[in-house]
Amino acid sequence: LLSLVSRSLCSYLLTDTLVFTLSGEIIMPSESAPLWGRYEQLRPDQLEQITAAMPVAWWPLGLLEHHGWALPVGFDGVKADRFCERLARRHGGIVLPVMWWGADGGHGEFKWTFYQDREVGMSVVDRTLRCLINFGFRAIVVYAGHYPWQGMLEKVIPPIAEEHRDVLILWGIDTTLGGDEIKLPGDHAARWETAYGLALLPDLVDMDALKPHDAEGVWPESGIPPKERRHPGVSFDPADPTFAQLGEDPHRASADEADEYLGRLEDYLMKRIRAHLAD
Repeated sequence: LLSLVSRSLCSYLLTDTLVFTLSGEIIMPSESAPLWGRYEQLRPDQLEQITAAMPVAWWPLGLLEHHGWALPVGFDGVKADRFCERLARRHGGIVLPVMWWGADGGHGEFKWTFYQDREVGMSVVDRTLRCLINFGFRAIVVYAGHYPWQGMLEKVIPPIAEEHRDVLILWGIDTTLGGDEIKLPGDHAARWETAYGLALLPDLVDMDALKPHDAEGVWPESGIPPKERRHPGVSFDPADPTFAQLGEDPHRASADEADEYLGRLEDYLMKRIRAHLAD
């Protein structure tokens, strides 16, 4: 295959998974390689070909929110995106862009956090799912990295699923996406989210940053919130290495342990998807 591509670079477009000819034909690098792609990077013909082969949409939902000293502010979305891409690479399907604009949580007073109106996020979810169904996807996985998405999804998705019983919609957060069978542990920027970070986005995690910080510049111009507006259990002291965290000591985080949980979730999701597509 490599020699074929090198002989005619003008005739073939090579991605890390697929080779597309300019006429739209797909050449598989190997018989076992799945068809997958990122929605925003694909042409209409490529979207059509991948969806025809594996009509599965992976949609990560996130938020921009303070996640302590060691994790990026976009942790929720990046975590969900990396997991969705991992499964798409292995099994096929199309990964949608992260939906960053969620709502609610205990860190709205923290600098660099954006919380949007709940109704806006719910409207986007409703419209997007209906479009995906109309485009021909037969299975849709909505993985919300930010936990307060759960309540919003509970209001939006069940009516759509009832209207379209021929489409499998799997949705939820770490602790609910696997249904009653697989329940991943969760927290906020502490042991478990740090573990998922080490497993899925180690390039963006800095464990050495878990140390006391100066208070200067930590809070927005509105200042530190009064005690009555502080979420119980969250550290509001920047001199605390666990600033903004809620949960166990992040130094207990283990990438291997996180991967074990993520593997179980992957097996559960693919079992459900394969059974549905086989019908």
